Amino acid sequence: MIEGIDKPEVSLKISKDRTILLIHGLWMTPLSWEYFDKRFQDLGYQVMLPGWPGHEGDILEVRQKAESTLAGLGLEEVVAHYKDILNNLNESPILIGHSFGGLIVQILMDQGFAAAGVTLDSAAPKGVHKLALTQLRSTFPVLSDPRNNIK
Repeated sequence: MIEGIDKPEVSLKISKDRTILLIHGLWMTPLSWEYFDKRFQDLGYQVMLPGWPGHEGDILEVRQKAESTLAGLGLEEVVAHYKDILNNLNESPILIGHSFGGLIVQILMDQGFAAAGVTLDSAAPKGVHKLALTQLRSTFPVLSDPRNNIK
C-alpha cells in the first residue's frame, strides 16, 4: 500500500440468504444447471431454476410441445417471463446465465432486477459482432499471402 493513500475496505461476500437464479441458454433446459444447483445448495444458497416459457416439465414434455410453445418465442417474451418471476421475490437475487441466458442476465441487470450477475460465454446482443471488421481487414494481408499457408 502506498503511504498516505487509504485503501477502502471491500467485501466480496454476498449473503447466503440471497437467492441465486440460474438462466439456461438457447436449445437447453433448466436441467443443464443440475450440478450448479446442487453445488450452490450445498453452499447454503437458495437456488431457482425456472425455465423459459414452454420449457416447463421434463425433457420429453418440452420436446413434444416445442413446436407449439417455442415457435413464436422471442427475446422480449423470455425477458418478460423472468421479470415476472423476479418481481415476485422479496429481494433482488444473484443471476447467473449461460449463452443466451447470459444475454438475458445482462438485460435484467441493466434494468435493475438483480443484486449481481454472472454470465458464462454470453451471447452477443444483436448488432455486436465478436470479431470487428477492422480486425479482419488488418489480418487479411497476412492470411491471404500464400507463403503463410505452410506455416
